[in-house]
Amino acid sequence: MKIRGLGLCIAAIVVALATHIAPGPTPAASGRTLGPSFAADAIQTAASAAELARLIGAFESRAKDHTDSLDLTFLAKLYLQRARSTGDLGSYTQAGEALTRALALAPDDPDARAVLARLRYATHDFAGARDIAASLFASDPTDPGAAALLGDAALEVGDYAAASQRFEALSRAFPGAAAVDARLARLSFVTGDPDAARDRAARANAEARAEGAFGVDLAWYAHLEAQVGFDRGDYEAAAASEREALAIAPGYHVAEAGLARAMAALGQTAEAIAWYGRAIDAMPQPDYLAALGDLYAISGEAGRATNAYDTVEAGATLSPSSARLYDRQLALFYLDHDRHLDRALTIAEAALGQRPDVYGYDIYAWSLYKAGRYDEAAAASDRALATGTPDARFHYHAGYIALARGDAPRAKAELGRALAIGPAFDPILAGRARTMLAWLEALG
Repeated sequence: MKIRGLGLCIAAIVVALATHIAPGPTPAASGRTLGPSFAADAIQTAASAAELARLIGAFESRAKDHTDSLDLTFLAKLYLQRARSTGDLGSYTQAGEALTRALALAPDDPDARAVLARLRYATHDFAGARDIAASLFASDPTDPGAAALLGDAALEVGDYAAASQRFEALSRAFPGAAAVDARLARLSFVTGDPDAARDRAARANAEARAEGAFGVDLAWYAHLEAQVGFDRGDYEAAAASEREALAIAPGYHVAEAGLARAMAALGQTAEAIAWYGRAIDAMPQPDYLAALGDLYAISGEAGRATNAYDTVEAGATLSPSSARLYDRQLALFYLDHDRHLDRALTIAEAALGQRPDVYGYDIYAWSLYKAGRYDEAAAASDRALATGTPDARFHYHAGYIALARGDAPRAKAELGRALAIGPAFDPILAGRARTMLAWLEALG
């Protein structure tokens, strides 16, 4: 019993540390080989998944037999860890229920409130997360978890100056911390410095390994490096980093979908379809399904493409929680496939109200363009481009908006910029951009 208790205690410390300053919320092989340490990490990942399931069962039993806010708070952390690892949306509901009980017993407990803030963030209630984190920070200005969450929330709502202030302060307080450099990598990309984003993502990945991270927590850093690589148009590097993530955490659906995206960009369509299939088996997110449908479409398999697209719509109808968490992905799916354009505009407007960052403005601009409101679309697109985020989609959208307004020179410039950033940023849209650019250039 003492040994079992010690095991629970050690596991509790690991999960508590992992959730205090979490790495973040919310992709032809290059020939790069993986070192022997990855095999050990994969075993450790499998063990940690089994241990997580065992811990959840143990603490669920304890919560039934004893009314203790500490046990309930820790159970909520376990549920959040499972949601993070598997994408299981029901785990967020379970975490919320455990926290409701914990806070009823201890309303002022800072640990329970901190976990509630992280839950709010994970479920895209950024204002709620910010308010709780601000209260915690006011009570203890030395709390790094509260400071990190304030920066995270600021980043998601487009307050990049506030995010920078928080992250830079954390960087001075915790130099060489993986979780901080990962945040700075995301901020660097959004604010127009993709080279700094690449360097910081690589540094964060190395730091996470040195810190002893393992499993999905370590794989997330490799995926971040892959995502930055993809967005810079370096598809070989993106594929290698996603393979690294999967060597660390086999079955990690985020990396499986990221590898699928990279393989599609490299022209390996069959392999991309296979990897999307694996990711969807684990977590049928609308963006995964839409991307799979697009690959079927360009492969001439119209029936399978339609099935994938219809599944996106069915999922949005049957699962309100999924529709809320993946609102922007759903809006983009509708817009890129000319489905339910009025609904897409409604979703984009609501999403922008909750999350007014550059990505929100870009999707809103695209929905306005599809609605024929070209001047408003141009204004929203300019807001999306204002920080210099080197996202190929932003420039693709800006190019078509400019063309609709009769500005052919800008249309050419924006479409050219999109393809310069990401020659294969999307299996369908990149081809359309190339065709349209060639037509514009032929006009002179």
